[in-house]
Amino acid sequence: MGFELTIAEGKGRGQRFEFDATDVTIGRGPDNDVVLNDAGVSRNHARITRSGASWMLADNGSANGTELNGGVIARATPLKNGDRIGVGPIIFRFDAQREQPVQMPVAGQVEGETRITSAPQRNEETRVSAMPQQGGQAKTVAPRLGAQASGGNLVDSFRALPIQYQIGLGIGAILVIAAVTARIMQPQATDKVKCPSVIGVDDSTADFTFGHGAVEVDCGNKVAFGFNVPNNSRTLFHYLASGISSPNEVEVKVNDKHLDWAPAAQSHGEPQVLSIPKELLSDDGKNIVEFDQATRGKEWQIAKVRVEVFAVTPGDLKAAQAAYERGRRKLEERRVAPRNLYDAWKQFTMARRSLEGLSPRPALYDEVAQLIKDAERDLEKKCGQLLFTAERYDRYGQNDRAQQTYREVLLYFPGDDPSSCRKKAQENLISKANE
Repeated sequence: MGFELTIAEGKGRGQRFEFDATDVTIGRGPDNDVVLNDAGVSRNHARITRSGASWMLADNGSANGTELNGGVIARATPLKNGDRIGVGPIIFRFDAQREQPVQMPVAGQVEGETRITSAPQRNEETRVSAMPQQGGQAKTVAPRLGAQASGGNLVDSFRALPIQYQIGLGIGAILVIAAVTARIMQPQATDKVKCPSVIGVDDSTADFTFGHGAVEVDCGNKVAFGFNVPNNSRTLFHYLASGISSPNEVEVKVNDKHLDWAPAAQSHGEPQVLSIPKELLSDDGKNIVEFDQATRGKEWQIAKVRVEVFAVTPGDLKAAQAAYERGRRKLEERRVAPRNLYDAWKQFTMARRSLEGLSPRPALYDEVAQLIKDAERDLEKKCGQLLFTAERYDRYGQNDRAQQTYREVLLYFPGDDPSSCRKKAQENLISKANE
C-alpha cells in the first residue's frame, strides 16, 4: 500500500505523484524524493513514513516548519485521506492507496477508483528525484572554510586565525570530505558528518543547518563560527535556532565569554540578531561565536548564520526616524517598482544602524528590527521564485527567457542582500555568456 500526493495549491496545481516506498522525504536538497526549488523550503524539510497500517508526517527541523491542515506540526502526526500538507509555497493533498483485487465491474460500482500506476510526472515546482548512485563524486557539505564573511566589511581571508584553529579547519575539511565520500560509497552507513572545530563564516554559511539530529552538518552539542572584524566597527550576528525547549538551554558565547541565551523554539523559530558589544570583540579582530547546547544528545539546529559589520557612528535618533519614514513609504509602494521592497529593507537597516549607538535604545529600535525581519523574509521568497523560474527556463532549453529572468533579479535586488540573490543572478549571467 502506497500513497499519492497531489498539488492542491501552488505552481503545478493538479499534478499527482505516486509513491510505493515506506519512507519519502521532501525538501530543497537534490537527494530528496520530492524536490521543491524554493527559498522557503529547507534542504531536508519533511518526511512521510509508514507506521503499521498508517502514514506519519514529520518535520525534519525545517526553518519555516511543516503544516498539516493549516497548522504547524510539532511532532510526527498521523495522516488521513484528504489531509493538506504545506511545505513552503506548495500545499499537497495526501491520499493513501488501497490495494484492490482485479475484478470485473459490478452494477453500481464506480469505475476509475483504482490507484494510478503511471510514473510521476515532472512539473514546474516539483520533481521526483532518483537516489544518489554509488561511486558518485563526493561533495563537501560544510561551508567553505576561511572565505570572506558576509556583511561587506570583513577581511578577505580567515588565514589569520591562531594556528590551533587553522589546524582545526584543515582537519575538519578533510574529515568532512572523507565522511561524505564514505557515505556515498557505502549508502548503508548512518554516521553523521562531523563539522570542523571552527566554521569560517562566508556567503554560503547561511545555506546550511548545524547542530545535532536532522541537520546538514552534525556538530554534536557545540558549534563555533569564526569571522574577522576590522577595528572601530560594529558587529551584528544573525542566526535562526530551533529544537530548543527552554530559554537557558543553549548558551551563546563570544570569545569564551557569555553573550546571550538562544530563545526557545521547537520546529521553527524567528530570525535572531545579536549586537555584539565592543568589549567582547578581540583586539586583533579575530572572533569566534559559539553555541553550547547543555543537553547532550538532544536534537537542535542553528541556521541562516551570517555576520553584518559596519562602521561605528554616534547614535542619531533624528537620522533613524528619517530613514524609518523613507522605508515605510517604499514599503507602501512596493508594487509600484521592482526595487521598492529592497529599498525599504535598505532604509530600515540604515535606521537600525543609527539607533545602535543610542543608550538606552528607543522603542523604535524594536519596530525597525521587526520590519527588517519581515522585509528579509519577503525578499528571500521573491528571490526563490525568480531563481526557480530562471532555472526552469534553462532546464527546458529556453536560454533567452532564463537570461531575461536573471536580469529581472537585478531589478529587484539592485545591491547586495542577505540571501546573495543578486550575486547568484550575476554568476549565472556571466557563466552563460562564457558558454
